[in-house]
Amino acid sequence: MRRRGARGPVLAGLLTLVALALFLGVWGAFADLTGAVIAAGQIEVERNRLPVQNADGGVIAAVQTEEGQQVEAGDVLFEFDTETARSDLASIEGRLFEIMARRARYEAEQDGADTLTFDPVLTSSSNPVAATLMDGQRRLFDARRTAQANEAEQLARQREQVGAQIRGLQAQAAGAAAQIALLDTQITSQQDLRDRGLAQAATLTALQRQRADLAGQQGAIAAAIAEAQGRDAGLALAALKLGDDRREQAISQLRDLGPAESDLVQKRAQLIRQIDRATVRAPVAGTVYGLVATAPQTLVRPGETLLYLVPRDRPLEITARIAPRDIDQVHPGQEVLLRLTAFDQRRTPEVAGTITRVSADTFRDQPGGPSYYRATVALDPGAAKTLPEGLRLIPGMPVEVQVRGASRTLFDYFLKPLGDFFAHAFRET
Repeated sequence: MRRRGARGPVLAGLLTLVALALFLGVWGAFADLTGAVIAAGQIEVERNRLPVQNADGGVIAAVQTEEGQQVEAGDVLFEFDTETARSDLASIEGRLFEIMARRARYEAEQDGADTLTFDPVLTSSSNPVAATLMDGQRRLFDARRTAQANEAEQLARQREQVGAQIRGLQAQAAGAAAQIALLDTQITSQQDLRDRGLAQAATLTALQRQRADLAGQQGAIAAAIAEAQGRDAGLALAALKLGDDRREQAISQLRDLGPAESDLVQKRAQLIRQIDRATVRAPVAGTVYGLVATAPQTLVRPGETLLYLVPRDRPLEITARIAPRDIDQVHPGQEVLLRLTAFDQRRTPEVAGTITRVSADTFRDQPGGPSYYRATVALDPGAAKTLPEGLRLIPGMPVEVQVRGASRTLFDYFLKPLGDFFAHAFRET
């Protein structure tokens, strides 16, 4: 009786086990289980960061920032030593300003101007040498103008004297001509009287001799007048050449100054740009990252990266490493779940994202290392706002990326390894 009474519970238990096994078998054969591809990733900085460099290099005089600092556009990050550049600039400006000051004087002399017009570069310069050079050229210009005016005045006085001589000689010539005319009348009268025997030959001869003397004097006066007129023409030409010579000299000097001034202007502009670049400013607002030069007196090569800036206004991206065996389950446009493992998981919610890009081939960090596909994930709009107050996403922060995979049954999970095993079994490798 006892054995027969114990068979009931045992049979019920066996039936329960059989029913459970049948249920699990049916569920394992037909129920879909959603898989997930889990990949390691991090908040990307490579695509977002901006390198801050200095084209000239040199010695850093001051470092005005630090790693992780939030900066605004235009904030000073570094200051380079400009002592050598400023010394070169002072030397270049000394030579250039002298040429510019001389050019202003030569242009005024070329144009016959009364005052000098200096280059704006010269007048706006704070270099005290510029004021000294401009004052010197003004005084030289005034002195040369005064000398030219005095010389022109002297030539004018000489011309007046020559003019007076010419007028005196012309008066003498007129008197001689009048006397000759009177003598001609007397000679004609005496000739008639002598022909009639009423006058002596000696009287006629004396008159003729007197006329010949006057004619000689008249010729000498004409020669003196011509000589005086020649002197007057020479003086007039000398007065004209005063301005012409000064103008030609100015043109020649301007022609010689041109190439030297152009070369110095270019060198000055280069030095000014170099000094301006010595103060390195933030091109955009963002976060300082990868600070290389951290102390003054650091020697930097031209074009060397000093730091990186992660712009504040650019959206963050997550780069995930997908194993080659899982790549068939990952594609652009796929929704993913991001777990921010750097935060306390009890406080930080999971955030959603979307795959935007998947690399066409695999990458290796080093030869012989594991290969992986690179997938880029963008945070969904407003995802960052779900973080607790005081927490923020920082480039380089690790992220666990969960990509929803294909659906399979429970039997598929058990049978696939067996199928793979038998597919490779009894094959020679």
